[in-house]
This record gives sequence, C-alpha cells and structure tokens, in this order.
Amino acid sequence: MSFSLYYHTLKFLKGEQLLFQVYYKVCAKMRRLLSRKDDYTCYKKGNPLAFNALPEKYTAYHGDGMFCFLNLSHYFDGAWDDRSQGDLWRYNLNYMDFLLQPEMDVQEGLAWIERFIGSIENNAIAADPYPISLRGINWIKFVSLHREELTPSQLAMIDTSLYSQYRVLERRTERHLLANHYLENGFSLLFAAVYFRDAAFWKKARQIVTAQLEEQILPDGAHYELSPMYHCVILERLLDCCNLLSVADSSMFDGMEPLRNLLHDKAVAMLSWMEAIVWSDDTLPLLNDAADGVALPPEVLREYAKRLHVEWGKGTLGKSGYRHATQPFYEAIIDMAPLGVSYNLGHAHADTSTFLLRVNGGPLIVDTGTSTYNAGCRRSYERSTRAHNAVVIDGEDSSKVWGAFRCAQRAQVVIENDGPDEYAMKHDGYRDKQILCRRRFLCRENAFEVIDSVEGMVSCEAIAYFHLAPDLQILSVDSCRVVTDRAVLTFEGQQSLQLEQMEVAREYNSLQESQCVRVVFAGMLRTIIDGFK
Repeated sequence: MSFSLYYHTLKFLKGEQLLFQVYYKVCAKMRRLLSRKDDYTCYKKGNPLAFNALPEKYTAYHGDGMFCFLNLSHYFDGAWDDRSQGDLWRYNLNYMDFLLQPEMDVQEGLAWIERFIGSIENNAIAADPYPISLRGINWIKFVSLHREELTPSQLAMIDTSLYSQYRVLERRTERHLLANHYLENGFSLLFAAVYFRDAAFWKKARQIVTAQLEEQILPDGAHYELSPMYHCVILERLLDCCNLLSVADSSMFDGMEPLRNLLHDKAVAMLSWMEAIVWSDDTLPLLNDAADGVALPPEVLREYAKRLHVEWGKGTLGKSGYRHATQPFYEAIIDMAPLGVSYNLGHAHADTSTFLLRVNGGPLIVDTGTSTYNAGCRRSYERSTRAHNAVVIDGEDSSKVWGAFRCAQRAQVVIENDGPDEYAMKHDGYRDKQILCRRRFLCRENAFEVIDSVEGMVSCEAIAYFHLAPDLQILSVDSCRVVTDRAVLTFEGQQSLQLEQMEVAREYNSLQESQCVRVVFAGMLRTIIDGFK
C-alpha cells in the first residue's frame, strides 16, 4: 500500500484518535508482557428496572445451538470468537441480542449468559468495547424483564460479570474510532450508571452522550455517518435511553433532567429525518453501508417512540445532503451529500452524486447494497463508484476508498441548485486529473432527467452507470434506449451503451442477479427516464 494512500487517510483523523490508537496499543502490549488479564470478579449489586414496553429483536437463535446472523446459519460449538463465518457474524453472536427475541425462554436465556460467563477468559473479543456496549444493554434489559424469575444467586452472578465488563469498557471507550462506536459506548455506560447507581459511570456517560449527540446528529436530524441503517440503529438506542431515564429515579444523579431533555429532542429530530428519507412503502433507501434486517424497521421504531410519548413530524432534508423528490409517478432519492464525517468514513462509499429511483412504488434504479464487511473483492466493489449510479472517470473511484473501512482522498461537493424541480451539484473527486464533474436532476411530472457534464482540459473516459432493479424486465435495447416494464431510459450524447450482468444485495450475504446500463460518453450525457408504467 502506498505512502500517499496512508497519508491521505491519516491526515483527516483527529488528534485524540491518533493519541488513543497509540495509547491502547501500548496498554495492550504491556498487559501481554506482564501477563495481566482483565478481572471479571468485581461485584456490585444491580438494580433491575421496570422498563416501558421494549421492542422485540429479530429472531437469531433457532434452538439446539443453531444461530442465524446476516443470513448465515451456524452451529455454536462453544467458541464465542469463532471466525469461520466472518468477523461481523461473531460480533453479532457476542452482542447477544437474541436474549430479547420474542420466543426466548428465561431459563434458556440465563443458560446462554452462564455459558458466556464461563468462557469469558477464553473469548478473544469478550473485552472489545463495542460488543460489551451492546451486550451490556441486552443483559440489563433481560435481567429487568425477568427480575421476578431470577434467584438472588443468579442475579449476583450476572451482576459480577456485568459490572466487571463495564469497568473494562470505562477504561477503553473507543476514542481511537469515535463516531457511532463511541456514542454506543456512552449509551451503554448510561445504562450501567442507572442499573448500578454508579456515579463514576454516570459522569463519563453523561459527558460522552451529551457531546457526541450534539456533534453526531446533524441540524436536519440525520446521523452524520449518513447511512439510513445506522441512523435507525442509533435511533433505537436513543429511544432506549429515553426509556431508561423515564423509569429511573430523577434524584439519582445531578443533571438527569437536562440529559433527559436532550435525549428527547434528538430522538424527535432523528424520527423526523427518518420520516423524510423513507420510501413511500416505508422501507429505507440503501445508501452507504446499509442493508435490511439489521436495524429495526421504521414502523417498529415509530411504535416504540409512541409508547415513550415522543411526538414528531416529517422533517426537511437539509445538512445531510440527501434529497427526496416526489412526483405522481415516481420518487427519487438524490445524493448531494459529503461522504460522511471526515475523521471516520468506515461506512462510506464512493457514491457522490448517486441517485435511486422508484416508479409507481416499484424499484427501477437501485444501489448495489452492502452484502459483506469482509475485506476483499466484493467489499471493494460495493464501496466503489462503479457500484453506484454515478460517473466513473478512467476507471477510478471519485473518492479513494480502500481496505474494508478506509478512505483517502475524497470528493468535495458543492450544491448549485436545491430543488424542488431541479437539483444540481458539482464535485472535485477527480481533481488530480484536473476534471470537474457536474450533475443536474430535473424532476418533471412525466419525466426524470439526469444531465452529466465532465469539464476539464484532460481527455478521459467517462462512464455513467445505472443499476437496474433485479425484478425489472428489459423489453428491448438499442444504441440509445433501454425499454423496461416500468419505464424507458433514453440517452443523448452517448458514445456506446451496453448492459452488464451484476449482483445487488438488500441484505447481508444475499445477492440477486440483475443488470446495469453502462454508458460511455464524452463531455455531456443527458439521461431521460419516462414512459412510466
């Protein structure tokens, strides 16, 4: 890997990220040299809570040791850090969301907790801060829901391990990563503070949550990593914290009321953004790292918010850079957004200026989606510019995504027209070639137009990609037109047009065959989508 790639990745990091990268590596090495292990025998009595009705989790445990995460079924053979299904699979196992799935019996759930506790010292990721954060909340919810069914000795066993894990988390919050991981650390420490009535946990949780919510939730209510999926994941946790503080003793700690108000206000903003971004069929657009079956669906989040007496309306898309254009026959999601937060683009794709289009409720132009986080060809492709409905210059990405979660040079976006009938933007993702890319979207009642222009002194190959929905029927193709059973795509200014076979994903590890329209042009390309059916 080139020095330039590392340099243009690292230069965007915050100083505290670099500092804590070094600090945590040194601490880990010292623990190994001194043969020090984390102590999981620290006891503090917990105080189960009478939560308002919690939403049910997806069913992942199917009995007899069989789990299914991310559409991959695998038998648990005693190894909590089994890598055979990939890192994300084993992390999902360690989150233990399955404790809250609808059919989970209390004794079976307790048996899985005991099994985890018994194996914790041999579990390579037991002390990782992110799994501790999610697992801790799930254990507190489980204990609280079944507080009348657990014996004092069972509660003491759980509290000992849980408190010990939270002591580890308190020392290793993910300041080297920040972004959603660090906020999740704060949310979980808030649960620990209330459950254990621990002032040290409260002080740290309040500081993290207050600062990170102010930074991570944009003025229009979007989470700043700009993934609708992660937006809903964070929204669920935010509502969990609203739930937590609504059932906690208000006199437990100083500053509880201001934090409760902040949580409520940010939940309202995030719900309003969700209402603005969802398709008319109430599904999420797949932008950046996003897939169905991970975050709770919008309707479930709405019902949860209503039970907590949180009221909201439909928001206006602004700072996030996404726009939702609606006409009688179609609706489009237009991406005029930056890639995300500059110091952590782990979930960003090189998708600047992409768009998604649905016609009469059915998908026409889609994103290729996210099927994996495992480093490799598929992950690289799904983050690339050619995997999106955008223009590729000389076969290169508009932002230099690399590895599984890295990004070096990145496109800067300027919005030139902000609707409602016309959206226009430019980006400098190919500035090293002295090329500027412009794209206009014209939203007419009976047609949706995309006008691309490539400006610069250097000759180049410009290719526009349009990824078609898997269930679309292609009726005919000629040198300038693709006719489908939902609409007609007509191209003006093309040098060549061809269909390519490709695969798209709406869920992890689930690919569907489809086709992509690949259009080579020079200077300017006008794409007219009409003939809606």
